[in-house]
Amino acid sequence: MQPSIVGSSSFGILWTRTFNAKEKWYAKPLVYTPPGQKQLVFTASNQNWIRTFDAVTGTPISARQVQPPFLQSDIGCTDMPDTIGISGTPIIDPNTNTAYFFAKGYQNNAAGGGVAKGIYNFYAVNILDLTDRPGFPVLIDGHNADNDPQRYFVGGTVLQRPSLTLLGGNVYGAFGGHCDLFNYTGYVTGVSTSAGIGVTSMFAMESAPGAPPVELDIMKQNGGKAGIWMSGMPPSTDGSRIFVVTGNGQGHENKDTPASGRSPLSTLDEVVANLAVNNGKLTLQDYFEPYEYIGMDAGDRDLGSGGVTLLDPSVFKGTNGVSRIAVTIGKNGKAYIMNADNLGGFKLGPGATDNILQTIISPNAVFGGAGSYPLEGGYIYFTPVGSPTLAYKLGLDQKGSPLFSKVGQSADASAGRVGVGVPTVTTYKGQTGTGIVWVTDVDGGLKAYKAVPDTSGNLVRINIPPTGGLNKFQRPAFGDGRLYVTDNKARLICMGSPVSIPLNCSGPVSFGDMTIGMTKTVQVKCTALIPITKISGVAVQDTTFQVSNSSLPQGSLAAGETFSFPVVWNLTQASIEDAAGASFSSVSPGVKTSSLIISTVNGVAQYSNSLPIALQGNEVSSAPFLSLTPAEVDFGGVVVGSPGAATGLDSSFIITNIGSSPLAITGYAYAGTEIDDDDGSLSYTNTTKSTAGTVIGNGFTSNDLPAVGSTVPAGQSITVPINFNANKVGNYHSLFNIWTNGGTKYILLTGSATTAPIAKLAVETSEGGWDTSGIMDFGTVVAGTTVVRRLRICNVGGSSLMITKSKPPVQPELRAENPTLDLHEGQSIPATECAYAPIDIAAAPQAPNNPSHDVSDSWILNTDDLTFGVHDVLIKATIVSRQVGPTYSNGTAKNSTILVFRMRTGLARNSVRTLGIGSLVPNITSNVGAAPSLRQA
Repeated sequence: MQPSIVGSSSFGILWTRTFNAKEKWYAKPLVYTPPGQKQLVFTASNQNWIRTFDAVTGTPISARQVQPPFLQSDIGCTDMPDTIGISGTPIIDPNTNTAYFFAKGYQNNAAGGGVAKGIYNFYAVNILDLTDRPGFPVLIDGHNADNDPQRYFVGGTVLQRPSLTLLGGNVYGAFGGHCDLFNYTGYVTGVSTSAGIGVTSMFAMESAPGAPPVELDIMKQNGGKAGIWMSGMPPSTDGSRIFVVTGNGQGHENKDTPASGRSPLSTLDEVVANLAVNNGKLTLQDYFEPYEYIGMDAGDRDLGSGGVTLLDPSVFKGTNGVSRIAVTIGKNGKAYIMNADNLGGFKLGPGATDNILQTIISPNAVFGGAGSYPLEGGYIYFTPVGSPTLAYKLGLDQKGSPLFSKVGQSADASAGRVGVGVPTVTTYKGQTGTGIVWVTDVDGGLKAYKAVPDTSGNLVRINIPPTGGLNKFQRPAFGDGRLYVTDNKARLICMGSPVSIPLNCSGPVSFGDMTIGMTKTVQVKCTALIPITKISGVAVQDTTFQVSNSSLPQGSLAAGETFSFPVVWNLTQASIEDAAGASFSSVSPGVKTSSLIISTVNGVAQYSNSLPIALQGNEVSSAPFLSLTPAEVDFGGVVVGSPGAATGLDSSFIITNIGSSPLAITGYAYAGTEIDDDDGSLSYTNTTKSTAGTVIGNGFTSNDLPAVGSTVPAGQSITVPINFNANKVGNYHSLFNIWTNGGTKYILLTGSATTAPIAKLAVETSEGGWDTSGIMDFGTVVAGTTVVRRLRICNVGGSSLMITKSKPPVQPELRAENPTLDLHEGQSIPATECAYAPIDIAAAPQAPNNPSHDVSDSWILNTDDLTFGVHDVLIKATIVSRQVGPTYSNGTAKNSTILVFRMRTGLARNSVRTLGIGSLVPNITSNVGAAPSLRQA
């Protein structure tokens, strides 16, 4: 896509297609060019309809409903209204012209039947005519989990939301829940692309022994959860492994104990999981779990609201050994920048926090994850709810570690509700300077920005015709200079260049500030560019913007003729409240965008029969309205007893009144993660005064919290300083609530307190015990043999221990077995765990009676335990050959042997001369080709 064309008047909507009532597309459209044929667009809907279209003209090619869809009314969750069919984006195998997807329905192709009879089928269809491939569909229900055979797949309780991944002859789909209802477990499921094989892998994200026992009643919420939905992102892969991110769970096997990501974990809730793929089967290879994951569960701050972005390793890397970077960001508004080859485990960072490359705090929750642009230095992008799209550029710190810095943001904000898609970046033939960031918005429609911010830090908006609000968590599909999106009015939209529009209308239409409860009218003026037979109607996406068809011209229009009509923004019935049955939060006042679409019957062919006009205004609450930022304050960790623990850790949050009347604070309270046994709700405690300030949670205080009864003027804010300190080891969480006359909101406060790491070094003895002298003495080692002993560092402290220096021995006969892996610099050792490094004395073979020789070296080590210091571990051995013949009293042979080799033309002769002390012994001879013989002289 060329920015100069995208931003020109020749770029616009080429065609649209509208389909069934209440039909929606959660799965994204796909663009595909079969070998030797025209490019086509493939769609799959919530009604289980699949269709193909000519990508240029929009002409339908094939259509088919694969099975009746599942009914939303059977589950009570309104995240997906009406019907649930194909919600995960399919994948196309270009080698076989086959499209693969999961479809939800009922047993025996029934049109209903309740949750218990809900099922998932896996389809493989010929993309050319949409017929089933032989051996498909495959029923997924009833298959048991490979890592916990007591658990089995029940299609009615789960949702297949993420896009699909094709790897090694298997298609992988991930499953989560419906608003966390029912007795469900998150799964990653693999199905073979070959007929007759079926399900090849069923990996449960919650399994024994840590997960709750298997419950047969599907209505009881006791399946462990840890669902995977990732706002529609696919499991990421780099060829031999896949990465997924999970949400809330129940097992909490790690509790507060630090753990390596390489160690087994049966409760994979709130984790980034790296799953190894071997012969189609999945096994846990590595994971990262935020140290505050229990608090995230309590506050419904799903890590898994976004997927994993694997960045281009040719650009996004460090010079310190980090060769592959993974990024995820979720509801807690924290972007986690991870080493994809060592995700970080649990609480292995300083102060038992996160052992990752970087944490970026965003202004709000993020759904859908991060986009990336590998040119011009490397950028990543994400769009928090109700906030601008943010741009971060890659850099390196003095140690060569990758570090992202915020360099820009868009001037406009996203919708104040969930549904904004993953930023998607295109270029024109990979050329520098042609990057475009595309963002889909449920209110603002499709947006485009120049990928590199300007010198003022602005992501420059590229003006394109408005599409109207799009389906949630979408991203455009691209093909041959065109793009395709689906909107929330059941339309498939194609945009590109050139486009010929029938009307030129004033726009965007701006209403300015508008108070809830009021109305405002703006006139839209249009000029006909061609003869128009009829203005057939107008449709508005947001029903608060109102237009009457009776205000439009009723007859034909000549080219050049003008007309105008009123658009009313009517907020007399509008209110701001949570939507019942949905898993998204309430909407805040602010800039609102929408669009109206004028439909025409044209007197000239090859012109568009619809024209979108952008509508925008600033929605203002006449009443006070409370806003809290950020959504989470993460203090990190404090080491009990350290100098820094005397004052604790400082941060702040902001109370803002975004309404038009004074905001009165009426109360404060906080809750931990304890659940009230009577009604299952959180138990709240009123704030109290202490010597450190006002207590706003266990370990959290503020010395300047506004008093109850104080007010915040309209449009104003108060920054509140807060402090975290604790003298007892543990994880600390507080859901701090503020009650006002403009609403009630909470902020999640998290922190960790640990004891310092303590390193204990020991060397293995010949008897298998451990010695703390710091000297590894192998004694005598016979030539031609290998003796192995281990070096050990144990962490007996309370927080993760890091090896800060490691210089292993690498001599031919004295060497560390794995010098780059074992006890390497930067390695973290969890509290109460040990790390080992085997050391070999690999004595080279020698002839008998050779003199002995000594080998020695040292392994230089240090850690971030400040009491440890640099250790030079001395390693030594004496290598002796086999002793034969007469010996001295010390066991050394009186005779030594020297082999002398002589080469003569046509004949090789081996002469062996044995030299005694002061004597000469006759030689031993043999001819080449003949067996050696011993002749006694």
